[in-house]
Formats: sequence, structure tokens, C-alpha cells
Amino acid sequence: IYVPKLMVRARRERIEQQGAEVVEVDGDYDTTVAEVIRSAQEKGWVLVGDSSWEGYEQIPRDITTAYSTIFAEALDQMKEQHGMEPTHVILQAGVGSFAAGGIAYCLSEQQPPPRFICVEPTDADCILENFRVSGDGTLACKGKTESVSAGLNCGIPAYKTAWPLLRDHCSAYVALGDGWPVAAVKELYQKGVTAGESGCCGYAVLMAARNNSQLREDLKLDDESVVLVVNTEAATDPELYNEIVGDKVV
Repeated sequence: IYVPKLMVRARRERIEQQGAEVVEVDGDYDTTVAEVIRSAQEKGWVLVGDSSWEGYEQIPRDITTAYSTIFAEALDQMKEQHGMEPTHVILQAGVGSFAAGGIAYCLSEQQPPPRFICVEPTDADCILENFRVSGDGTLACKGKTESVSAGLNCGIPAYKTAWPLLRDHCSAYVALGDGWPVAAVKELYQKGVTAGESGCCGYAVLMAARNNSQLREDLKLDDESVVLVVNTEAATDPELYNEIVGDKVV
């Protein structure tokens, strides 16, 4: 498993505990991807990752499809337990494969489909950047990909698989500064939910919209909205999590 050298030790240790060998790369996520591509080609390995590019599409497409299981379970539970379907689905994006899996599943199972909202860190907003300039998905973000939402710090979308779904089906693209996920982690903790700095970003959008009437209008949110957000991680960086919530809980 290739990871950026800046990945916190706790996350690397969790991977190692699963029996994997962790290879640290001196660089960011995109540098790490380039290095694992080089190593896989040199050593004849099968590369498994959810980003995509010309000539590497089937495995990331399979991973995107696997992400849809989350949404199958969520939509089934919403119907069975609450008798409702989402009007909005807020999807955090790194390279976009998780978000694309949610879009693909909802499009196939719900008509009319909900409104899809993509959220990224302002320092790693590659989806928004490509949409803003009508890009082809290969444009890198302008930020340094060093946001507090480490799991979303990706500079280039999965442009052969996820990007077309995000481009064609999202009704809004939101970029959040670090203050919002930090506030969301803290508020969710107070509600009894453990959410990491990437996992909480969908909820962070709702927090931002709560006191901003223009944002609510832009996102078409009102008192009748039923919003699905997915917490995709717990406290995978215990030190930072404890610092944010002001308590030693993990």
C-alpha cells in the first residue's frame, strides 16, 4: 500500500495491522499515485486504486460500483424505517469515485433522482475547478491539497470514470475551508456521532447552509428537504480528533 509520507502514523498503523506493507512516498497524494504506477509497471503488479486515467478504467469502475452498496443500504433503510426518499444527496469527493458511486446508484433506483451536491476542500477542489472552466477532468486543482480533510486531498479527478457522472449530474459544487469540517466534527461529537474530518463534510455543508439563506437558496434546500449525507470515516487521526473535540475520547 503506497501512501504519502505526510499521512499520520495512526492511519499507517491501521493499514499495517491488516497485514499490509506500507510504502511511504515523499510527496502528496498525486505524487504517490504516480510512484505506484511506476512501481506496478516496473514489477508487473496489478494496480488497485479508485483513480482513473487513459488505459486504466476497469478496476476504478469496479471500485466505484462497490461504493454504491453504501447507497443501496441507505436508501433501503430510509424507505423501510422512515417511508421517505432523499431530495438531496451531498457527496464528499477526493478523486470522485465515492461520489460517482452514489450518483450512479441513485440515478438507477430513484425517479425523479435527488439533487446531487459535490463537496470538496477549498485546498483540493479539483472537481469544482474542472467544472468551473468546462475542463475534461484532467485539470489539477490550484490548491496545495493540504486541507484538514486528508482523505479528500486529491489534486486530479478520476477523469475516465467518476468525472463524467459528477460533471453531468451534480446540481451544485461546494468548496469548504477547514473551519467547516472542524466545526462539523465537534458538533457531531456533541450529538454522539464520531466523524472524521473527511467523513463529516456532507454534514458540514448543512451547517454552512443553516445560517446562510443564499446558500440554502442556491442548493434548493427548504423545510421539506430530505438530505442524505454519509459519514465515511470515524476518528482515523485520534490526536487531531481529540484536539478538535477538546477531550481525550479515542
